[in-house]
Amino acid sequence: MIESTEADRAATNRRDAIAKGRGLALAGLLAALAGFVDAIGYLHLNGLFVSYMSGNSTQLAVALGQGALGEAASIAELIALFVLGAAAGQVLAGFAGKWHLTWVLIGVTILLAIAGALGTSPQPMVLAMGALNAAIHRAGSIPVSLTFVTGVLVRFGQGLGDFITRRTRGWNWLVQAVPWVGLITGAMLGGAAYLRIGEAVIWVPVGFAGLIAAYSVTIPQPD
Repeated sequence: MIESTEADRAATNRRDAIAKGRGLALAGLLAALAGFVDAIGYLHLNGLFVSYMSGNSTQLAVALGQGALGEAASIAELIALFVLGAAAGQVLAGFAGKWHLTWVLIGVTILLAIAGALGTSPQPMVLAMGALNAAIHRAGSIPVSLTFVTGVLVRFGQGLGDFITRRTRGWNWLVQAVPWVGLITGAMLGGAAYLRIGEAVIWVPVGFAGLIAAYSVTIPQPD
């Protein structure tokens, strides 16, 4: 009986480890997608973002403080669209149930394709990046973030602090770097590709999002 319990516990631990590894790999890929798109948006909008709303919020405050109301209105539109996209993604994920990852990625792919068809229009890109956050929330027991990295870096730093002071002996804090590395890698590739290809590079993340959506059908959907 004890051997059976230990075997069941070992099997559960293996399943959890597999789910965590798969979730982290997906989070890294999706963060790379967000970084790629954000780099395109940043260059297309001359310094504004389509996924990094902390930066846009600071620029909104600066514009308001300087009385640049036209610029502030444009930035506020991006923030509002991002929130709307996040809400729409969450609603879609709720209706899709266990297939939430696949359907959210399909929606993201469609929005990015619309952006490409409209000449790298930023509005569908912002909606897509807002919706992307509903694709995955956790990798096993580890919370993950896709379109912003401040929370990731805070959790990484806190985990490092706990490790140094021996308040934790695990390495879960280390994997918080995966989405950050993914986002940085995607943004670097997006910036380099934009320099060489121009605005037509938007079709690269369209294809990438479509491939991840197709792959997601073959695996258990993460939280």
